[in-house]
Amino acid sequence: MAAPSRYDSALKRNLAELQKALLIRATLLGIEKHRYTAKVFTRVIRDALHNDHMSHAIKVFEQSSKAASFWYLYRTDPGPIDKYARQVGYDIGNLQIVADKLKAIRNGSHFHIDRTGVLDPRVVWSGAALTGKELGDAIDFVWGALSAIQIAKGGDVPSLLDYTPDVALAALKRVESGDP
Repeated sequence: MAAPSRYDSALKRNLAELQKALLIRATLLGIEKHRYTAKVFTRVIRDALHNDHMSHAIKVFEQSSKAASFWYLYRTDPGPIDKYARQVGYDIGNLQIVADKLKAIRNGSHFHIDRTGVLDPRVVWSGAALTGKELGDAIDFVWGALSAIQIAKGGDVPSLLDYTPDVALAALKRVESGDP
């Protein structure tokens, strides 16, 4: 049996990263519905999940020529992704904007303690001006495009289960009430 190609391995890995980002986003949206919890445990979970969500997104949208990210897949074979973008009415240029904003966040505060950003980390985030909707739309688009490619190749797409913000909220309430 032949070893999988770099493209096929990158496709599978990017889908796995996106799956994690999508499941985490559902959890964060569930926590957000709960809003103002006084429980330290819940705030720590929220902050850790936000950090993890950003980490998965940063991996997928990394633009380095050494990374096997979405951009590697796009450079290798843009046709299926462009076709999917036309089908769903998404402007691929938006992905470049999101990638640039994520890079600013990564370099300014997420994976580095930037000597300028350390003075006020909020400036890094506000300067990047990345909205949750903008990031969510980009993740949803790339998930759809890469899933379509994987299915066309006869492969499986990682499951998102039936996990929604409401399911996450119900689980959070059970944890906070002490009812596992």
